[in-house]
Amino acid sequence: MKIFANALALSILLALLAACGDESSSSAPDPIGEISSSSNDDNGSSGKDKDASSSSQKDSKKSSSSAAEKNSSSSVSGKNSSSSVVESSSSIEIDPICVDGDTSIKDGYGQRRYRTCRNGRWETDSSARLDSLDSLAAIEKNKEHPNMDSLFAGYNGKYFEFEDPRDGRKYKYLKFEGRSEDFDAFTTFYVMAENLNYGKMIPSGMTKFDDSVTEKLCYVDDEWFCDNHFGGLYTWAEAMNLPKVCDSVAVDSNDACKAITEKRGSYPGEEYLNIIWQGICPDGWHIMNQREWKYANGDIRSKILWEENAGRNSDGLAIIPAGFYYPNDVFKGVKEYGSVWVSAEINDTDAYIISFTSGSNKTRLNGSASQKRSFSSVRCVMDDDNPLAKN
Repeated sequence: MKIFANALALSILLALLAACGDESSSSAPDPIGEISSSSNDDNGSSGKDKDASSSSQKDSKKSSSSAAEKNSSSSVSGKNSSSSVVESSSSIEIDPICVDGDTSIKDGYGQRRYRTCRNGRWETDSSARLDSLDSLAAIEKNKEHPNMDSLFAGYNGKYFEFEDPRDGRKYKYLKFEGRSEDFDAFTTFYVMAENLNYGKMIPSGMTKFDDSVTEKLCYVDDEWFCDNHFGGLYTWAEAMNLPKVCDSVAVDSNDACKAITEKRGSYPGEEYLNIIWQGICPDGWHIMNQREWKYANGDIRSKILWEENAGRNSDGLAIIPAGFYYPNDVFKGVKEYGSVWVSAEINDTDAYIISFTSGSNKTRLNGSASQKRSFSSVRCVMDDDNPLAKN
């Protein structure tokens, strides 16, 4: 009898243990449920009070949310996670349909991509790390543009206005009165008081160019700078209105480039300095050449923008530090440096620029070397009433 009683008790115990095992294996632990339950225990709730349970569940949402973030596998099949997936997918940016030939700049994943539309789809031509861009790119991001109201301050003479019939842009120009470097010669001519801004803006980093149109860069790829007296930045061949190949070959060696050599002046000893070449200037104007720059010995820098040693603009040319761009590099030099192309090359890859720096009021009027592929500014001089254009 005693043996029977013991056997019965053992059977009952085994049955209870089996029942507990079935209950625990029927469902996986619920993180939200566990947090709600522990909250109820902390508050002394028995879990039967609906109001208390509801309150604790609300309080536990933040905790369960952070738990789900830490353990992504626990939220894969949950409603919250599925709704967030739908929300994410609905906010994915889709590129609009593009027109062949269009260009664009797209920032993302720490990269700036320069793209061209081909066959209805955007293709990346080149890219650059955002953290490698010039620090002044903040101007572009924050739209903090310099105040240009005082650009022409300091000049007591008269400014005239010229409208470019090609695009309707208007430029201030003046009758410039200057003496040569040795002050033995005096001359006058009409010259623009602003850098030229003509052509189609393209994004920096482009590797393919269209010889059928004039292409320009604007500082930090922001057209505001082009449109507000900074003007466009051009390669040498672009400024001279020559095919792009002329940036990498000697002009004498290529039939597409050599036309510029026929325009060299006959002034003794200065054949290369006195080239009268229209380039991308409007009809009736030409690229300001080295001989004309040699007469600009006065204070020709503007009173604004230069970080140090600002000019007085007493001669009216209002030269500003518009910066420059080197291929596969970054924009540099705004507030510190300005460079203007002249129409004389040095060799197959280099040409002359007239350069200005914030460190000195002295202008390198004889010109200095710059890669033809780099991008600099352009100044235009009127052909008429210009004694230097007739020699």
